[in-house]
Amino acid sequence: MKPKYLGKHNSLPRNSSLDRISRKESRKDFNEFESFGLDIWNAYEFSYLLNGKPKIIVLEISIPSNSKYTIESKSMKLYLNSFYNKSYASQAEVINFLTKRISKKCFSEVKIVPKSSFKTLDKNSFTNKSGLLIYKGFRSVCPVTSQPDWGNIYIYSSTDALNKEEIFDFLFGLRNHGGFHENCVEKIFLYINETFSVDHLEVCGRFLRRGGIDINPIRSSQKKLFFKNFRDFNQ
Repeated sequence: MKPKYLGKHNSLPRNSSLDRISRKESRKDFNEFESFGLDIWNAYEFSYLLNGKPKIIVLEISIPSNSKYTIESKSMKLYLNSFYNKSYASQAEVINFLTKRISKKCFSEVKIVPKSSFKTLDKNSFTNKSGLLIYKGFRSVCPVTSQPDWGNIYIYSSTDALNKEEIFDFLFGLRNHGGFHENCVEKIFLYINETFSVDHLEVCGRFLRRGGIDINPIRSSQKKLFFKNFRDFNQ
């Protein structure tokens, strides 16, 4: 992968373009594994002109994990920021435009909705006490900029067979791992799935935002996802 924007200095262009990344190129063993999930991008600073007047909203952008392509994060930030001086007759018009544009780039059906609030995670909804593991302070390293990425990892399973200490040791060992958020979550998912006997496994990474956007991958062994788009305090 030769990134067009990531790791490079860019002034804000008037007409930013989206730079896509092949899923296949960024995956190895995960390509052969049947899984489900989403990458949820929360864009907190999307601004445009509504009939000539400034408007700022929060966007939830959901990209399927099985899409042929995803979007390079810096190009997404530059692209969304380029709308600050573009005028639309309605909020639906600009969201429809974004949805079609990003879906075309990803070769998949991307969903974009405005957000007015975020739910908290309901821990009481788990089937048993061992169903949820939370690892706070997860650290990895951006493979392009070498800057640290921070987040919290949520692991759900329908069994009590997971060994918390062993899993947390594995997560701690990734503190210098060079990988994008999606790669880190897939690596964790594969490790747990191959190490333990699990019927339903789901891994969710809640990463801190950069440039007004946080990216939160979810990978699951079942189509119906347990985790929704909630928000951690430090996000």
